Amino acid sequence: MLSSHRQDRFRAYVQNLVTRQKHAVAQLPRWRHPLVGYLVGLLLVGLGLGVGLVERQLLLPFSFPGVPLLFAIVLVALPWGVGPAFFAMLLSLLVLDYWYVPPFGTLGTYGLSGLLQLLTFAGAGIIIALLTNQRELARVRARVAEREAMLHANQLEATFEAMNDGVVIYNRQEQVLHTNAATRRLFGLGALPSKDEADARHELLLQAVQRDEQGQLLPEKRRPLARLFAGEVFTGMQTSDVLVSTPEGRQVVLNMSGAPIRNETGTIECAVLIFRDVTERRRLERRTSEALRALLAMAEVLIQFPERLRRDEETPPLSDAARLGQRVAGLTRSVVESVHVVMLAVEPEEEIVRPLASVGLTPQEEQQWQERLSAAPLLSDQAGSHTLLSHLKDGEVIILDGMTLPFYTSVLPYYVRTVLVAPICVEKRLIGVLCVDDGSRGHTYTAHEMTLTRTITGLAALILARAQLLREHAEARANELALREAYLRMEAFLSIICHELKTPLTIMRGSLQLAERKVKRLVSSEALLPDEMRRFAPILALLERARNQVGIQDRLVNDLLDASRIQAQMMYLLMAPCNLVSVVQEAVEDQRQIFIARAILLETPAGKDVSVYGDADRLVQVVTNYLTNALKYSSADRPVEVSLHVEGQIAQVSVRDEGPGLPATEHERIWECFYRVPGIEVQSGSGGGLGVGLSVCRTIIERHGGQVGVDSRPGEGSTFWFRLPLAMHGSMDGEATV
Repeated sequence: MLSSHRQDRFRAYVQNLVTRQKHAVAQLPRWRHPLVGYLVGLLLVGLGLGVGLVERQLLLPFSFPGVPLLFAIVLVALPWGVGPAFFAMLLSLLVLDYWYVPPFGTLGTYGLSGLLQLLTFAGAGIIIALLTNQRELARVRARVAEREAMLHANQLEATFEAMNDGVVIYNRQEQVLHTNAATRRLFGLGALPSKDEADARHELLLQAVQRDEQGQLLPEKRRPLARLFAGEVFTGMQTSDVLVSTPEGRQVVLNMSGAPIRNETGTIECAVLIFRDVTERRRLERRTSEALRALLAMAEVLIQFPERLRRDEETPPLSDAARLGQRVAGLTRSVVESVHVVMLAVEPEEEIVRPLASVGLTPQEEQQWQERLSAAPLLSDQAGSHTLLSHLKDGEVIILDGMTLPFYTSVLPYYVRTVLVAPICVEKRLIGVLCVDDGSRGHTYTAHEMTLTRTITGLAALILARAQLLREHAEARANELALREAYLRMEAFLSIICHELKTPLTIMRGSLQLAERKVKRLVSSEALLPDEMRRFAPILALLERARNQVGIQDRLVNDLLDASRIQAQMMYLLMAPCNLVSVVQEAVEDQRQIFIARAILLETPAGKDVSVYGDADRLVQVVTNYLTNALKYSSADRPVEVSLHVEGQIAQVSVRDEGPGLPATEHERIWECFYRVPGIEVQSGSGGGLGVGLSVCRTIIERHGGQVGVDSRPGEGSTFWFRLPLAMHGSMDGEATV
């Protein structure tokens, strides 16, 4: 048995034969179908049988009775192939056996001589059929190949003629062998007279391969044909441009690509060049390049404004906005095809327009334009219609007839056809209008140009917005400098006032202390009677109250001095290891002596020192401020709790009162200098303070590397606290910090 691989090969071979036979049959006319050949073979053999009958009847002696039958086989084999020929041969064998091989009139009862005759006839028939079939197959294949070649040539010709690119074939003598219809169109050959077309075409197509994109004559070795016949191929980046002047008077830029054409031996016989019209593409590339350069210039203006404009000595004495507008208008003209460019500034609130910049107008036209805007400054008057105004406010770029814009009709009344109007918007506010027109040339603005104009107006909006921001920044800077100067003067004045107040307060406090001591000494002496001693009791109370008020005023002045020192960065801290327990106890004892009737509860770690690194006097000041605030803003019959706790390496001092409490929105603001919470009244003691104490406390604690805070809710009292890191071993004593 055949292997699976051999079976597959045999099956493929049979299928290929069947396919080729079907293809060959499909290419033949109907009368040459094999079925027709079988019928014709039957008729011809029948005709041979008839000839044999006639010969038997007439007793004509034929030396070769099978010759007519062989002609029948040949006649069948030539048009219809081997199948009908074999069929005709078999029928012919039957006729020979029956009529011509003895014994006559019977089939199959022949001797050796008859068998030899039949075999000889069969061999001749087979040879005739095979040879005729091979000849017919060769003829059919040649005809099929001829038809396929003709079809392929027609397809190539149709493709050749249907191409939009011009195709030219040159020989080695640089003669034009063939061109397509696109070549005639690209080179304008249709405009040539018929009698001169051949010579002019040859000259024009020859010039196209001898010049460059500037129309200059190329050296011999650099010419495209010379390079192609040297074996080069022009594709991709190797293509080149050529400038051609057509008989119609047009200047076209053609891009050339090509390749050599080789014969069967590999020798270059011809060269094909393909010309593509890239005139519009190159123009767009130049416009795009110019647009990019202009946009980059605008970006440069945006970045370098206002220094570059102010360095330009040729710039006329205009405002920054006018100089910017003039620069943008000039750049717009190089980006979008135009004759005139006009830019208007719009005040968004009043919708009043004013001239900002113009390019392309004569001095007389520009004067008329500015006079027109001065006479009718409203945007609605210059727009001409509310519909246009609505589109501009929506940020749309519009193409209009020049006669529909009032400020155009007054200046350019007779020849402006198309105007491209683009709004300049910042945060959906119309701050300007850019108008571009092409004069009388009838240019049609494309979507690409409208996009470029929209980009320009976006950059112009950024430039104008930045100019406005710079002006506002300059004004704010001036105001800031003025405020800072006033603040510095106020700080200096405050420092002077505080120092001036310290002297009389010190004298007053000393005088009151001296008077109080003398009165107490006088009261304690035995020279006074009891009634006289009772008279001095109110005096002692008044002296004590005056001393307390002087202490309050002295504390307020000290707070003001500290606030002034903080602002001037002149608060000095004398840093040294200190016991925070002693600091808190000292502050509490001082307040207990002042507020004798108030309950101040103190909680500290029992028998343990809490060492921190800081300025002990300033820390006493912080605890004292916390305590005085708690005592002032809580009821006289409610206690104030002071606690000191240590957690890890952090010590926390808290002062809790049962006052009105603070809303969460005030927890941060109370630490601001000169801020007082509205609606919070003093409940005991006198005076409400200046609102600087807590600010000073925060600065002192932060200079110690700590934190301050408050926990409070309305109606639940307040807990003011600060945290300090515990002192590390090896801390330096007596270090002063600012």
